[in-house]
Amino acid sequence: MRTLITNAYVLDMVGDVPNIDKKDILINDNIIEKVDKDIDKSVEVDERINAKNMLVMPGLINTHTHLAMSIFRGYKTDKKLMDWLENAIFPVEDKLKPEDIYWNSYLSCLEMIKSGTTTCNDMYFGMNKTVEAIRDTGLRAVVAWCIKDDSIKDKVEQTREYAKIYNNDENGKIKIYVSADAPHTCNPDTIKLCVDLAKELNTGLHIHLAETIDEETKIKSRYNKRSTEYLNDLEVFDVPVVLAHGIYVSDSDIEILKKIKGGISHNPISNCKLSSGICDVVKLRKNGINIGLGTDGIGSTTTMDMFEEMKTAAYLQKVNTMEPSSISAYDILKMATIEGAKVLGMENEIGTLEPGKKADMIFIKTDKLHMCPANDVCANLVYSSNGADVESVMIDGKVIMQNRKMLNLDEKQVMRQVKKIAKRLL
Repeated sequence: MRTLITNAYVLDMVGDVPNIDKKDILINDNIIEKVDKDIDKSVEVDERINAKNMLVMPGLINTHTHLAMSIFRGYKTDKKLMDWLENAIFPVEDKLKPEDIYWNSYLSCLEMIKSGTTTCNDMYFGMNKTVEAIRDTGLRAVVAWCIKDDSIKDKVEQTREYAKIYNNDENGKIKIYVSADAPHTCNPDTIKLCVDLAKELNTGLHIHLAETIDEETKIKSRYNKRSTEYLNDLEVFDVPVVLAHGIYVSDSDIEILKKIKGGISHNPISNCKLSSGICDVVKLRKNGINIGLGTDGIGSTTTMDMFEEMKTAAYLQKVNTMEPSSISAYDILKMATIEGAKVLGMENEIGTLEPGKKADMIFIKTDKLHMCPANDVCANLVYSSNGADVESVMIDGKVIMQNRKMLNLDEKQVMRQVKKIAKRLL
């Protein structure tokens, strides 16, 4: 199937400066074939999309999620991380049924699509049902069963089983990673098991790193080293990694992290809401470390809207450095697109709009009061817009949302199901 998108203002996210121009986009099945001015209108296509008054850009990439946690939106908030987890979240998680995980994940998927996210990187438990929800909603995703000291065997086998199914499918939208929960919940044997599994499956590893000062203190007291050193000594960085948070990293940690394949997922809203701290994104990027953006779970952010993450990330860095020019709107957009793709090792597939890449893109309506005038399109996107400005979404060459309406996906049904689950458990 060939699709021609016309009259679009295209922000392709290629290069170090914004390229915004009125162009057409020709798509062959799920691959971008051509991005150019005035593509021959006589070209034979199956579908034409008029993108007048739309800015078309790559779909956003959410590099750290816990999709099945949507049930915890606004639940027992205003607590520190471990207090919140141990006294609010863990007791309820123990009661989650497989169907609960499906519907909770489904809601998160729809919320992401409706706010412009086309790819996510998820870790949790019961991931077979999350994979089902991802598949049913049409998202692109990297998925991992979260392994920790007290929960190993079944997750290892499921990771192996699903990796054999999904990682050998070149045209598949789902990839399987290994996940070790965090340095303080995984002893050296557990970490080594996860590294060996990632090597065996020729895949990457997703892990929380240095999210709170308390976690760093625990690791220091146990092993007399920092979390980054602990992981490095256990050969974690021999495989591609997604490191969630990375707030408490020292100069010596940065020297280690400069050599990794993958990168860090910055989760600014979650870090603010839980008072975890501020990741020094500016310093990390200056040292050549790939930084993507993530929402974390809905419980700790209350939103899956990556536009809100972009705003918060920009504001935090400007305050943290006391320098407004320390990070630009275009830098932030890169973190939400091509740099996020690099964090996931998918930069050859997604993250920019150029020939040969997968046709993952979002259509943003720009003729709105809060987007007028367009003195700086990138600044408007980061500081003025929000997920509700995303008018249509295409993933893998297929339109999933059109004119704010989900196609073949029932929003009301998923809300009914999640409300029932919340009523039963909360």
